[in-house]
Amino acid sequence: MNTIKIAGVATALTLIIACSPQGATKKGELAGQRQFLPVATIQDLMESQIDPAADGVWDSVGTVITAAGEENRQPHTAEQWEEVRRKALNLVEATNLLLIPGRGVARQAFPSAGPGVFSSADIEHKLATDRAGFDAFAVALRNVALEQLTAINHRDVAALSKAGEALDTACESCHLTFWYPHEVIPLLPDFK
Repeated sequence: MNTIKIAGVATALTLIIACSPQGATKKGELAGQRQFLPVATIQDLMESQIDPAADGVWDSVGTVITAAGEENRQPHTAEQWEEVRRKALNLVEATNLLLIPGRGVARQAFPSAGPGVFSSADIEHKLATDRAGFDAFAVALRNVALEQLTAINHRDVAALSKAGEALDTACESCHLTFWYPHEVIPLLPDFK
């Protein structure tokens, strides 16, 4: 009888050991493996997650003036609020992805788009020399997205609109540092 119990305990321990990550450290990292494996580049994240989510939340409220008149946008139905909430959640979580170290800027190198605009190599260099600054911008964006999520959860259109202004500022502040810090915008022609 004791032999059966001992065999059962031994089998259970073997299964536990076999199913647990081997060599897991106190910090939760797997021995010999990186905890995160970033595949998408920063450009990929911007194009596929951050920009669409930010636009979806930002465009959900506001006033649009067209030839037909003035249109006040805001979610009205539970489904519309839920759709805006999904976009805000995507934005919050995408900022966490920006904080993962080792993520490249772009799949393919790209040149500067004009005077004062960084190339992909310039952006990589800026990230290498100011990673803390980039991370701070990502956290600032996350904080704004969390404000938006709170406004959405309370169905507070005014707070959502106000947070939209802060969203624009958070995005533009990072872009002015890491993408086009000295962009030269040509003057409009003088038709005098």
